[in-house]
Amino acid sequence: MHKPNKFGDDLSKVRQDFFYTNRTKKRVKGFTQGRTSHGFRNTYPIFDRDGTYLGAMEISYSSDGFQNYLTTISNIHTHFLVNKHIFETNAWKRDDLVVKYTQSAEHEDYMLTINGLHSKQYCVVENRENFADKRNRIDRGIMLERAFSVYSQLSDKSIIVASFLPVKNLEKTQTIAWIVSYKKSPFIASTIKNVRYWRLGFLLLFLILVYLIYTLAVTMKRLEEEHKLLNDVLNATDGIMFMTNFNKVTFSNRKFKEFFNVYSEDEFNAKHKILLDLLIQNDGYLHRGLIGDMSFEQLIEKTPEGERIVLILDKHLTPKSFNITLSKTTEENHYSYLVTLTDITKLKEKELSIKKKAYTDALTGVSNRNKFDEVVRLEFNRNARYKRNLSVAIVDIDHFKSFNDTYGHLIGDEILIMLAHYLNTHVRDTDIFARWGGEEFAILFPETPKEEVKTICEKLRIGIEQLTHAKAGSVTASFGVTQYEEEDTIKSMFNRCDKALYRAKKSGRNRVCVE
Repeated sequence: MHKPNKFGDDLSKVRQDFFYTNRTKKRVKGFTQGRTSHGFRNTYPIFDRDGTYLGAMEISYSSDGFQNYLTTISNIHTHFLVNKHIFETNAWKRDDLVVKYTQSAEHEDYMLTINGLHSKQYCVVENRENFADKRNRIDRGIMLERAFSVYSQLSDKSIIVASFLPVKNLEKTQTIAWIVSYKKSPFIASTIKNVRYWRLGFLLLFLILVYLIYTLAVTMKRLEEEHKLLNDVLNATDGIMFMTNFNKVTFSNRKFKEFFNVYSEDEFNAKHKILLDLLIQNDGYLHRGLIGDMSFEQLIEKTPEGERIVLILDKHLTPKSFNITLSKTTEENHYSYLVTLTDITKLKEKELSIKKKAYTDALTGVSNRNKFDEVVRLEFNRNARYKRNLSVAIVDIDHFKSFNDTYGHLIGDEILIMLAHYLNTHVRDTDIFARWGGEEFAILFPETPKEEVKTICEKLRIGIEQLTHAKAGSVTASFGVTQYEEEDTIKSMFNRCDKALYRAKKSGRNRVCVE
């Protein structure tokens, strides 16, 4: 009885010594290729208790066995895909060796075994069709050599999931095979279906929420605008705005207070008892003197929109031009007006600059033919209606061509400037003087008979005769004068003036002739 026990004890001790594994040594495991098949090999080194190496134990199983196990036992249809380049090695180059591998549906570089559990129709043809739209995703996953999965919806609306697990070589440096498992997933199909419903529900809820928020925002905005409308409008604009009945200002914006240099409406009302007195009387602007029997509102309505302009002094006593608009409102059972003043000073200055260029002779700086023609039309029509004396004179520099020929055009220009300056400063304030063209100038004499004009022109002629240019010497000019007659036109009146000038030239120049 004792010996068996002792044998058993000895056998147990031997087993412990024999199978003792040095934990500092690692096993060798991985996927390897054989002469007829592929498989997974696990090699365990064995040492005794003293650390002496005794041998090794190897546990291997083929790729087909692993594939069949997953397909049969776990009910997960599994393919073991092997890189086709393995079959190019010497181990597989034998005349008596039949390779039972075919091209896989998953990737062009990998092959699989077709046997009793796997058919080409199901494992290749159908899989290629089922995952045709996932081809790029599968190619990218295999290229990255990391585990991944994809799913596809079949014609019966079910979902099939393909899971890819890479298999490395012994050195763990290269993926040489893949384990691919296929399984239908009712859970994923149900989840996708529910997600669609949830998405639709969330979308509808989101749209309703957006609508409610928008409606609330619009309502709040309208209430806020109604509450702060007057103050916001008056203070946000760049123009001057104020409420008034033209006796006093009841409300004003910040621009108004800055312009008039006041802190409040009461301060402004104390300084300015009559509001309309702020409007400067000037041609082309609205002011109190134009009202007459009308109200200022009626004057605004009567004036064309583009001409509703007023001139006001700012806090620095600088005149500023404004376009004015009125909006009538009711305030405490009486009418009040919201007045808006839009600063157009720069536009007005630009307009005057353009007008000055259009009406000013560039060389001499006096009025040009355009300005003169415009004034002549106005005075001619006024004279035709009221039958008042209207006379005109044309002045021509004597021998001007010889000045240009002898001294050059620059000297000729200096003579023109000298003569223009003299005539412009010696005509009466009521007369209109302009450069007519070339070396000719024109003077219009409103309400002046030709006899008086002749006397005026004689004085001008004598004054010109006394002018001396530094290089060209003395200068003289001839005058042609005429007066408006019954049934005259502007053309006929100036034709007579030209004849008078021609007579003055023919008679020896430097003289005044009346036609």
